[in-house]
Amino acid sequence: MGPPPVVTGISPKEGPPGTRVTIRGEFLGTSAIDLIGLKICGCDCLLSAEWKSKNKVVARSGPCKGLGDITVTTRSGGEGTSTVQFRGYHESIGPVKESAVWVEEAAPPSLPWGRRPMSPTTYTPPDPLGLSTEGEDCKFPEEELHEMFPDGSGKLSDENFQPGWYLLEHHSNTSFEDLKAGMVFLQRKVEGQKEGQLSFLKANTGAVMDQLDRLVLLKNMYEEDQRKNGKEPLQSLETAIEDSIKLADSLFLEILSRKENADKTREALSLLTRHKFLFQLPSSIDQNIRKKEYDLVVNDYNRVKNLFGNTDVKLFQKILSEIDKKIEDLKEKLFVRMKTMPINVQEQMKYIRLLISLKWEEDAAWVAITARKEYLMSLLNKVKDHFKQKEEQDNNEKGKRHKSREEAEAARRSAWCGAACAALSAELAALWALARAYFAAELAGQPALSERHAQFKEMIIAGVELFSEHMRACLLSGGGVTSADAARARLVANLRHLREAYESLLKLDLPSQPLSIVERVIYDYRVHGMVVFLQRALKRVKGLADKETWKIEEFTEYGAITKLPHLLETYVKEALSDIHKCVWCGGRRESAALDAGPLHEHTRHVLHAYTRVLDALANDHSGQDFNNTSLSVALDQRLEETAASGAAADEGGSWQRRLLVAAVNARYTRRVTLANIAAAFDECTFPQPTQALKSAEESLSSLEASIAETYLEHKGDPLVGTIEPSMYMGRHKVASAELVDDARPYVYEIINNLIAVHAETDSVCGASAGRYVRDICETVCEEVARLAACAPPALPRPAAFRATLEYTLLSVAIRDHLTRKAENYLKEALAAVPPLELEEDKIRMQSIVEDFKKRMALQLASLNCNTETV
Repeated sequence: MGPPPVVTGISPKEGPPGTRVTIRGEFLGTSAIDLIGLKICGCDCLLSAEWKSKNKVVARSGPCKGLGDITVTTRSGGEGTSTVQFRGYHESIGPVKESAVWVEEAAPPSLPWGRRPMSPTTYTPPDPLGLSTEGEDCKFPEEELHEMFPDGSGKLSDENFQPGWYLLEHHSNTSFEDLKAGMVFLQRKVEGQKEGQLSFLKANTGAVMDQLDRLVLLKNMYEEDQRKNGKEPLQSLETAIEDSIKLADSLFLEILSRKENADKTREALSLLTRHKFLFQLPSSIDQNIRKKEYDLVVNDYNRVKNLFGNTDVKLFQKILSEIDKKIEDLKEKLFVRMKTMPINVQEQMKYIRLLISLKWEEDAAWVAITARKEYLMSLLNKVKDHFKQKEEQDNNEKGKRHKSREEAEAARRSAWCGAACAALSAELAALWALARAYFAAELAGQPALSERHAQFKEMIIAGVELFSEHMRACLLSGGGVTSADAARARLVANLRHLREAYESLLKLDLPSQPLSIVERVIYDYRVHGMVVFLQRALKRVKGLADKETWKIEEFTEYGAITKLPHLLETYVKEALSDIHKCVWCGGRRESAALDAGPLHEHTRHVLHAYTRVLDALANDHSGQDFNNTSLSVALDQRLEETAASGAAADEGGSWQRRLLVAAVNARYTRRVTLANIAAAFDECTFPQPTQALKSAEESLSSLEASIAETYLEHKGDPLVGTIEPSMYMGRHKVASAELVDDARPYVYEIINNLIAVHAETDSVCGASAGRYVRDICETVCEEVARLAACAPPALPRPAAFRATLEYTLLSVAIRDHLTRKAENYLKEALAAVPPLELEEDKIRMQSIVEDFKKRMALQLASLNCNTETV
């Protein structure tokens, strides 16, 4: 909030309405938008105001009369004060003179002696006492004079004239001696009027002679006119009168039409101003629809319906009809989007609530539930048709080896099961969430809940039964597969997918009937299921590079991981479980083959192979360059592909994203997966592979450090390289005596780039993203200190203030990521700048920093969130 405006001078100090007044003072607004009010003598003059500078405003006075203050109101400072006053007066306006206000042309009052003045406001009767009334201010208000003389008047021309009123009004400050002299003057004037006509003629000889001359001249002119026009000049006089009437009409017609146009214009402007919301609503609706801000559209529409829904004004009805048409188009658009799949369930609920707010006739929520159920059914059928088509294509190919065909068949069946399970889990969860909101009355418009409950249960059962049929077809088909390994791999993978899907259904708290259907499918798979042994785990781990799609499977407390850690854990646990179930408790001959030494050695090979796979995946950037050209671009988070396109692996992700994902995978494996593998050994009553686990932990830790060094090398250096060019780019000059109000853009660019890095690392690494941001902040502070050291030692006050401000804002922005080295670099940068000596500079600095914290609260919160110390 700035200082209030102060008016210290005006020019001119008086004038009639429409006078161009120049107002001077202090704090009269920072811009034309900041000026929100201007009154001269109580009249609103904002429409004619022209903002010149913070010390000058030009406006035209309104229909004011008398002395009054000039009041200026600004958005930043509020209502101001005035040390000077403007006097407005109404001057005589002729029939052809232009005026800023309309003057009523009333007939002027007649004076007592029968003469009429040329203007009703120009005649002032002389003082009867012969005393001057200039400078006399009436000490008695008009109300008190009315109380003292209830039936009297102070005007000389009125019949109820009261001398006492006149004296109190005009001579309240006149001394008694002056009043006595005025009485003598009045008596002498009365005595002079009593002397008769002779004394009158003596006193007015010059005027009488002049009148006689005028009469003689008038007689001569009359005789001359008779000679020219005859004794009957009425015809010419009538013509002259008619011409004068036409001329007068032509003169006043323009004035009257101008007044009429002015009145219409004022009425139109007043109407537009009062109902600006209604007239601007159609364009506002179009803009909000383009921005997808549908809530604003609904609120504005309900508001205008409440205000103008029952109006009889044709113009308003026309605008309302146009608004209704746009709303109907919006309803159709929202309804189509609500039914169009795939769509997020939260977005679908949003469209449903919008349709209910717009009074959609149908039950939008139930339509959405039905559409999502049909989408689930069609998605499962598309998954089946897709893999059946691929199977037919492979069977028609000639020259393909039998073994490769079996492997392809196993992979295809596994992918089919995985895609179907993923489709069922995702779509059934969305359908269940939508139905829960519907039956919990969160979405209005449901007619018969009991009937809807039964229908929805049938929908769930139908979807699960279709899924069950497809999974049995996936299990029983492919009978020609003779390879035990291929069949075992397919069945185990399918069983894992089914269990994951079943776990997701259990979390939904579904009824027992659809759950029992899935349980029977899992039971059928378990009956036909086979185990995978540890001697195959090494081969499967080496093949993880081909299975890595860089698709985020889960966001843990260590960051976003792909399926690699889970696959490693799954492979080892499956191997241990198979050994425990099938071999470990077997015959005596098999005990030697399962000695602890070979088991631990094989486990060590599996874990080291996994580390090498992660290393190869992280450093494999063929065909990709490190993204260091646009540091603020967020990570490309790909959505899950629908089962219609199969369970094809996600090939996306930039190299830096793969580095981070690989680092998180290594960290998660080191912290969680290895511990789970150790627990699996205990569960199977196997000896702990201590050396193998320790060696794997060291190799994974070394891999994390290597990935972090590579990421910082390719991400931090380009960021630091942009600081110096950005610092000297654009408008950054400061006036010699003017202090800046904000930092240069390069500071915000640094913050935005750090936010981008933090967002990229946090979206993948989670709490461990701090190590990357801290190291980059340290290099940024080092670069800032280097640039500060290159500045001249004796900076002027504005430049020193700006540099101190920029370093302070940078320190505030990255406070939670400052290491000891970074703090020292910032101290070196501040030490290279002359300190702030003036108290007002320090106060200004603190105010700007607080304003920066408020404006950048969201950015600072996103950058300085809590991170784990690594």
